[in-house]
Amino acid sequence: MRHPRLALAAAVVVIAAVLAVGYLTAGMTGLVDAAAVAAAGVLLAARSTVRGQKPRPVLPKRSGPGAGRRSAVRAADFPAYRRIFSDLEWAQMSRRHYEHALRPMLARLAATLDHGRPVPAELTRSPCPDADGPGVDPATLERIVATLENRSR
Repeated sequence: MRHPRLALAAAVVVIAAVLAVGYLTAGMTGLVDAAAVAAAGVLLAARSTVRGQKPRPVLPKRSGPGAGRRSAVRAADFPAYRRIFSDLEWAQMSRRHYEHALRPMLARLAATLDHGRPVPAELTRSPCPDADGPGVDPATLERIVATLENRSR
């Protein structure tokens, strides 16, 4: 640009004219609308003067130490495990999910692994009447799962 000061003065005059026309046509509402249009115009003009560079490629995120390797076992091979894992997660957030989905499933699992041992008390009690409350604390779930894992040995 040969005359940057002249261009700046022209831009200021044009913006002032846009704001004045907006105010004269619709009052304060027109002034606000004209200011929004002027701001968008300034942003577009500023963006067009900046030379664009080719953006860097976005690399996929790697999480964990072995994220780049493929697992020998796929999650699709064990749908029951995936379902139990999901139910354990939901039981921490929703008492209803614990009472109606996870607790009956764990009770059935405990009965299957019985071998003459009593079923944990958390699984044999009657359902909680307040199913809309918070989920079960992780320590209780950990205790139930540890008890069931010890039964399988």
